[in-house]
Amino acid sequence: MKNFSILIPCYNCEKIIEKNNKKLINKVQKKKINFEIIYINDGSTDNSYSKLRNIEIQNKKISLISYNQNLGKSAALKKGIQKSKNEILIFLDCDLPYFQYLDKLIDKLTLGREFVFIDRRSIKSKLDKSKLNFYQILRFIISKLVNYIISKLLIKNFKGDTQSGLKGFKIDRKFKKQKFISNKFFLDAEIMSYFSKKNVKFDSIPINYKIPKVSTIKIFDLNNFRYLLELSKIILKF
Repeated sequence: MKNFSILIPCYNCEKIIEKNNKKLINKVQKKKINFEIIYINDGSTDNSYSKLRNIEIQNKKISLISYNQNLGKSAALKKGIQKSKNEILIFLDCDLPYFQYLDKLIDKLTLGREFVFIDRRSIKSKLDKSKLNFYQILRFIISKLVNYIISKLLIKNFKGDTQSGLKGFKIDRKFKKQKFISNKFFLDAEIMSYFSKKNVKFDSIPINYKIPKVSTIKIFDLNNFRYLLELSKIILKF
């Protein structure tokens, strides 16, 4: 039986976390796996901590990491990696994106696949382009640009999607000793670059998806320059 650690970074998720936690527990309990769920409260300013703490108390398979400062999604995941106990990690956003594909992802990892990810860029994936607003179009263009840079400079000849909010992979002790640079958004790409250097085969799940109409990510934010700087450092590292 395979052992999974599901890592979920959270920021201001009080409105959805209890409902989504129940959905997730119901889903994974039906699979023939051992699992733990690690929530990382990344400096939420709402009531997320209290709700996450109650969730942790009610279930021994759930643990919580919490701190006051918002450090970024990648920093949260790195803390979760260090706390994890199992040999297979799953990264999952707290709003449960692509939740309907979680079964398939777990099945592939259970069968021995080393790295499985949701791929919005696959030629088999379908984007619902009906009634896209300005924000959605702009986000789509920026996403394409970032993935192009990553595929050309970080993970050579890689044509998949590094930034989707659901992926799973097998780790060893050496992985936990790695000093990953990213603290904001690019840990996924950095990890995939690490595995590509080890000639790990990536297995993708093509999907049908919609670009969200709203997001916590502000496109016209000066902090985005810091994120691009972070990506540049990662590229130089590898």
